[in-house]
Amino acid sequence: MNTQKLITRIFLILLALATLNIAVQAILDPQAIFDNVQVQLGNLTARNSVRALYGGVNLAFGLFWLVAAFRAQRTGLTLALLYTGGFALGRILSLLLDGMPGAFAMQWLVTESVFACAAAGLLLWKKSPPKPATFPA
Repeated sequence: MNTQKLITRIFLILLALATLNIAVQAILDPQAIFDNVQVQLGNLTARNSVRALYGGVNLAFGLFWLVAAFRAQRTGLTLALLYTGGFALGRILSLLLDGMPGAFAMQWLVTESVFACAAAGLLLWKKSPPKPATFPA
């Protein structure tokens, strides 16, 4: 396996594990997810929505990235860029429009930005043509 494929595989697996971690937490205890931002889920519909969006959607994406790590790396990287880049963009817009958030949101802004930049870099690396073989003189 070449270096490019191996690094991409590791990246997608790490993103999958991070996403699956959030998914499992949201499915098992939706309130715990929102305790980080001091929001109380006051009714059944709120808990249902957190389980669906943070739990179910992240579970699906995490499982997809595990498969993509071995079968569809370019597609996995594209989704990773859109997913993490979208979160980072939303957080940056909120920072500009609403002001400085707490440490939890800033930690996620950094994490999502790093993942988005890494996905973009890996996509560019995959797009670059292979270097021609050189022979010693």
